[in-house]
Amino acid sequence: MEQDVLQKENEKKVEYRYYEMPVNSYVLPLLGERWITNYGKDSLHFHNYLEIGYCYYGKGRIVTEDQVFEYENDTFTIIPKNLIHRTWSNPERVEKWEYLFIDVDGFLTHFYQNDLTAAAASLKEKSEKKIQVYTASQKPETAAVIRFALDEARGRKKFYKESMKGCVQTLLAMIARNAGAETESPEESERGRKENRLGVVLEYISTHYPENIRISDLARLCHVSETHLRRLFQDVINITPLEYINLVRIQAACHELYKTDKPVDTIRSETGFDTASTFNRNFKRLVGMSPIEWRTKKREKADYNISIYKGW
Repeated sequence: MEQDVLQKENEKKVEYRYYEMPVNSYVLPLLGERWITNYGKDSLHFHNYLEIGYCYYGKGRIVTEDQVFEYENDTFTIIPKNLIHRTWSNPERVEKWEYLFIDVDGFLTHFYQNDLTAAAASLKEKSEKKIQVYTASQKPETAAVIRFALDEARGRKKFYKESMKGCVQTLLAMIARNAGAETESPEESERGRKENRLGVVLEYISTHYPENIRISDLARLCHVSETHLRRLFQDVINITPLEYINLVRIQAACHELYKTDKPVDTIRSETGFDTASTFNRNFKRLVGMSPIEWRTKKREKADYNISIYKGW
């Protein structure tokens, strides 16, 4: 049954859900009634930040490419950025979740004042290592800090931002501690190496997409052949490296169209597309309309398929 679910999901397109971090902040909380909903139709996706989720009530599964984790009331999840996953639950059941998305790189750089120590590097490495799913009874200290951070973000009392910084530092330490306590099987170790290798490439693309990125350069970055890199993308993300690069570029273009009044051609150039025809073709293929149409509809508050959420 579970294998059938995974096989079926692997045949679907994976969504890249881009979240915009609030200005001068490293935490994006998603709180309130919006997240009391049904999660049975959630599609395979991945994010650009570390995701911490807390299920107040609900029951179902967190599904990755090759793993299934059960969750129930008072379960929390730690999902590294760029890890493909989805929530699978009863389509007739309403559940309550709340989330914290954390910019680990930005936070550690700020916290350690650009002098990243071995401890900071270990916190970053452990937070990106693997998915963690625990009940509050299994990891009561971690669950308590997550709930406290969510309440701080909700209450926004005096000095809450300073409090949140302490929560993030504590949570990263707890995530690293929990990850270090787990013993991996040979299969999990191999899968982890595979995901980490691709993660290096995804991270590079996320910061260098405006440039001329060659597949050969990406292959050298993770010490594999171009053929192996293409196979790695197909196995893990189900698209080619070039399709992923263009997806990131179109996400960035949507952000600029939404946030600025820059001419479309300027945005096209700044997001790494050499020609207007290539930009327009990829934009329409991924978004379903031209850049000008998308900007017009967005300003009319029409629905669109780029996920951007505001924090505090």
